[in-house]
Amino acid sequence: MRFPRAHKVPAGIAPTAALGVLGTTGLTACFGMVEVRPGDVVLVSGAAGATGSVAGQIARLAGAHTIGLADGPEKSQWLTETARFDSAIDYKADDVADRIAELAPRGVNLFYDNVAAYGPTNLSTITVRSASMAGFIVTDFLDRFDEAADRLTAWIRTGDIVWAEDVQKGTVEDAVDTLNRLFDGKNFGKQILQIAEPTAAC
Repeated sequence: MRFPRAHKVPAGIAPTAALGVLGTTGLTACFGMVEVRPGDVVLVSGAAGATGSVAGQIARLAGAHTIGLADGPEKSQWLTETARFDSAIDYKADDVADRIAELAPRGVNLFYDNVAAYGPTNLSTITVRSASMAGFIVTDFLDRFDEAADRLTAWIRTGDIVWAEDVQKGTVEDAVDTLNRLFDGKNFGKQILQIAEPTAAC
């Protein structure tokens, strides 16, 4: 099995970006959007999370109309005002099916599902609409890691892609509780546990 080469975090970009937008999180978002075309309607679940937020922004940069599913008004507002999604649906407060029908009356071209347990339930629709469904893991694209990382870095430098980090401070003993924030929907962006203060670069 091949493994990706180590890379330095580009100058001027926060080191924690290597854990999120410039790590496997951002790369997963990037490779999930390779089929997006201008004019497509793209629906993203977990859209305020580390992967979903980047995926939606990449879709927007490709010329798609982006709709994000998020948990609560704060995350929904961040999606539209900061990450520049076209629309956001608060799946706890809104009727999701009605809102999708309202925002995408001609249907959705691509559903990027980050929360598989809450994904499509009526799979017969795939047949009726001649649709396709595919899963992938980021290591399927090892030979394109450098290309994708360079593209993400360029978008970060121009301000076309932004990201959020949810940094919890503690010790290694807090790792489980911090991880569980993901499953409880408490995180906002990339979940990070900081166990020490950063030191000056040598």
